[in-house]
Amino acid sequence: MIVIGALAGCAALRDAPRLAYQCPQGLGFEARLYEDMALLDGQRGHAVLERRPSQQADALIYGDATLTADFGLGVDQRLVRLSYAGIPEAVTCTRVAPAAGQPPAPVRAAPRPGPRNPPPYDPDAPVETNIRFGDGNVGPG
Repeated sequence: MIVIGALAGCAALRDAPRLAYQCPQGLGFEARLYEDMALLDGQRGHAVLERRPSQQADALIYGDATLTADFGLGVDQRLVRLSYAGIPEAVTCTRVAPAAGQPPAPVRAAPRPGPRNPPPYDPDAPVETNIRFGDGNVGPG
């Protein structure tokens, strides 16, 4: 039982930490940053943003057709700038301080690709079986 709990804890440590942000008008969201994508969960829904190329290797810029998010801004990397395609002015959000006694998670991309959905089932794909033909004696004895 303890081993299962320890393994579950190790798996959780390898995942990207949840970074909570507070925006104007009382809106907020949580972000998980990966080397190739960012997952945003907020009061207005869920967004998956692909990482954008940048001149700076450590820049954390993610986006899609409607939103660009620039994480790690400010002196202590507590700010994120959200630029929406339909809104001319960017929205700046501030990172929420962690609970008392908890160290703040660093604002950086997790060193692994983000979670992806498996490809859809292909009915024409070859099926691996344990049936063999021509590999020698397949009968009893």
